[in-house]
Order: sequence, then structure tokens, then C-alpha cells
Amino acid sequence: MLWYKAWLETRFRLLFSLVVVALVLVLLYSKQATEARAVVGIATGLAALLSIMLAGAGIATQPAFQATKGLHGSILFTLSMPVSRFHLLAVRAGFGWLEMVGGIGAVCCGMWMLFPAETVMPRDMLDYAGTLIACASGLYAISVLLATFLDDQWRVWGSGIVFAALWWLLNKTPLPGSMNIFRAMGEGSPLVAHTLPLLAMTYSLGLAAILVFVAFKVVQHREY
Repeated sequence: MLWYKAWLETRFRLLFSLVVVALVLVLLYSKQATEARAVVGIATGLAALLSIMLAGAGIATQPAFQATKGLHGSILFTLSMPVSRFHLLAVRAGFGWLEMVGGIGAVCCGMWMLFPAETVMPRDMLDYAGTLIACASGLYAISVLLATFLDDQWRVWGSGIVFAALWWLLNKTPLPGSMNIFRAMGEGSPLVAHTLPLLAMTYSLGLAAILVFVAFKVVQHREY
């Protein structure tokens, strides 16, 4: 029931995201854009978009593209289910993450079609897909956390602001470049640097675990 409800509430977000991905890939194909650095930069932006759109709305569920302020009627129905808040948020966050992985898979398949067959080996693209998934998971967890205490429209704006602040912090401060998840999805990715950015991937997954744990704590102590 929870999985089906999560699907009903995110299917149009997923469809919208996939349409945007398709339009961007068609544009790249029409421009014959095969320069790796430019393409991975666009892929990074698409991964960030997917992480925002598919993070759902935590427990404060709202229909896609019908966000309103305050409690939505769906919340009362959701909270009346005989499941714990931990289980509820885990299902919603997990389902959205699986949708994000599917969207990233679509991005990588489309990118593979852009590059000449002899320039990108299947393993390189698989490594890149794994890098995108790992690094986007940290961004996804940010949006999941914001969803526990912000209305959906503010969650979207808040996620974008936090992503921009994180990009500035990682690129404009003397932090180790090996921790830069944005660089790992772009210039430091397997398609450009031909190495797996393991430290950045680990950092992103660790960040995701911490943020999801904090989200669970917020949900447990918040009054609805």
C-alpha cells in the first residue's frame, strides 16, 4: 500500500523529469555535442534535477504540481496508517531514490548514444552511472531532509539554494578536491579523468546516511 501510494504521488514527477531528460538529450544529439566535459556538466545538472524532483515530500505528502501551504489532506490519511513514521519515511525516500536511479540510468543510456562507440567503453559508462548515483544520493538526501519540515514548493527552492551553497563551499574554499561531489560527476568523472572518484563517492554516501538519519529524527519528534 505504501509503495503504491508513493508511486501515485511521484509518477507525474518522474514523467516530467524523464521528459526534461529526453529533451536535453535530443538537443545535444541535434547539436552533435560529443565533447565529454560539456556533456558530463549537463549530466550533473540533470542528476541534481532528478534528486530534487523525485525526493518526494517526506510525510507531508502532496499531489505532484499541486503544492499548497500547511497540511494537505493526504497527510492525515498517511499518518493514520498502521505503520511507524520510520517505516513511512523509509518507503517514500527509498521509492524516490529508486526512481532517481532509473532516471540516471536513462541519462547514461542517452549519453552513450551520443558518443561514438569507439570512444566510450561499456565499463566506462557503467562506472560513470555508479558515480552519478553515489554522488546524487547525497544531494537527494538533502532534499529528503528539507521535506520533513518545509512545504513542497519551499523544499524545491530550498534544495536548489543548498545545492548552490554546497557547490560554492566545495569549489571556492580550500577543501580537498577529492571530496568534491560535483567535480566527481563532471571533470573528475570516469568519462573525463578515467578513474573512479572513490573518496567523493564515499563522502556523498556518508553524507546521505547522516542526513537521512537526521530526517528520521525530525519526523519522529515533529507534530503533524
